[in-house]
Amino acid sequence: MQFTVPKFLERESIIAFGLNFKNLALLAGLGFILFILYYILPQIAFILLAIIFGGGFLAATFIKVGGQSLPQLMFHSFGFLFSGRVYTWSRGQNFSPVKLVKKTAKPKEEKKEAPLRIAPKSHLASLSSKIDFAPPRSPEEQEQEDREE
Repeated sequence: MQFTVPKFLERESIIAFGLNFKNLALLAGLGFILFILYYILPQIAFILLAIIFGGGFLAATFIKVGGQSLPQLMFHSFGFLFSGRVYTWSRGQNFSPVKLVKKTAKPKEEKKEAPLRIAPKSHLASLSSKIDFAPPRSPEEQEQEDREE
């Protein structure tokens, strides 16, 4: 029994403005927060926060490192930093990455010149007698021959 496998398993569907559902929801949340901050904060503070939040949204939406989005990468990074680690040591490990080997010098051999070889008798003469050469034909003769066929 054969099964069809989709080509793009990890591709999320795009809903609007080139954004998937998750990014569109983040954009709507950012717009709502900026709308509230517009009426609460002075204009200069609002502009600074809007630039910071907008840059963070763009980075979280469009930056991918190793196939992972920026929020995923940050989540995994903090998980690695705060998780416990297990260090094991065994006595039999060799920490030298390079093994030193002493090479012996090979004596140089003198190159002997090969004697000249004489080729056997050429087969061109026998080949030319097997091939039948016809004299070149004029275009009129070619047309006449084509009509006869």
